[in-house]
Amino acid sequence: MESLRESILHQEIQRKIELAKRLESDGKHDEASKKYLEASSIYRRVAMIAPREQAEEMFSRAGQYENVSKTVRQGPAIKKLSKSDPELYEEAVSSLIISQKTDVEWDDIGGLKDAKSVIKEAIILPLIKEKPPFVKSQRTILLYGPPGTGKTMLAKASANTLEATFFEAKVSSLLSKYFGESPKMVKALFDKAREKQPSLVFIDEIDSMAAARSGDTNEATRRVLGELLTQVEGFNSKSNEKVLVMAATNKPWDMDEAALSRFQRKIYVPLPEERSRKAILQVHLAGAELEDNQDFNELARQTEGFSGRDIMSVCQEAISSMVREQNPDLESITSKQIEDYALKTRKLTITDFEKALSKVRPATSEKDIMNYENWKNEFGG
Repeated sequence: MESLRESILHQEIQRKIELAKRLESDGKHDEASKKYLEASSIYRRVAMIAPREQAEEMFSRAGQYENVSKTVRQGPAIKKLSKSDPELYEEAVSSLIISQKTDVEWDDIGGLKDAKSVIKEAIILPLIKEKPPFVKSQRTILLYGPPGTGKTMLAKASANTLEATFFEAKVSSLLSKYFGESPKMVKALFDKAREKQPSLVFIDEIDSMAAARSGDTNEATRRVLGELLTQVEGFNSKSNEKVLVMAATNKPWDMDEAALSRFQRKIYVPLPEERSRKAILQVHLAGAELEDNQDFNELARQTEGFSGRDIMSVCQEAISSMVREQNPDLESITSKQIEDYALKTRKLTITDFEKALSKVRPATSEKDIMNYENWKNEFGG
């Protein structure tokens, strides 16, 4: 059951990171720092049980989140950085931008056949040198669709296909209140991408930065957006650099028109259909055993309207329920006992999934889906 244990650890990493991001957004720097550090520690534990070819990457990620933890904790002090501290500033910039070689494969993403096909074509074409001049390269891609449909995973799989360095830029960092001139953060990001090419820059939730301009948008945000648009436009006009820019949004209709125009390709990432939901279930339940009368097809039907993330949550809840039942002493285990603890498991039953489905509901409404379809009809994708 080693793969199940590794899966549970990966799920715990994601929970720690998501909680850390929320705490950081709320200004709770010390608490956020601790959660990033906990995620780093779990990465190291995964590295100890991962295949040798993956262990190095896990240790690298552990080190990166240790740096993020340090930077978040020192946030108020970083605010006081002066322009005479270029090395310290550069170190802070590096720790706020997660870069890595990804190991996400297309098969790790259940379903989304059409979106995958369009993205593969879009990312490969710009890097082919021998092509006639009338075949234009589109180096900037906007992924849009409901939350939890796999946009980040698609970006990571794209980077892996190209053997490119993956830059995950946190909008909260690019708009950081810790730095007097946030546009420098944006420039530093793209400078590093050029330095490490081939590379793929991914900006998630770009609508929070590139929202339609109004009187509520502050001057600092406008300057950061201006720098971002300048950098993205630069990649649109250059054909000799092996750098692609991807952004993702759950609210494409909220985006500034100037920002939208910079993305040459817009790709809709919809909620998964039944066949894709079955594939997603199989991905997230890999390594787990199902009771003989349990059926992936029936689970796929029951999760209509669920996103990939929603389905992942259903699987996690079903597994967690089974693990809690089989290991009632889990909460009392000390840190020294964790590595030697033998986790007890059993086959997953219909009851496990019924309990999970009673707790996890889809995040996207029918009205939301209609909005996405209307926007697609107007802007493409």
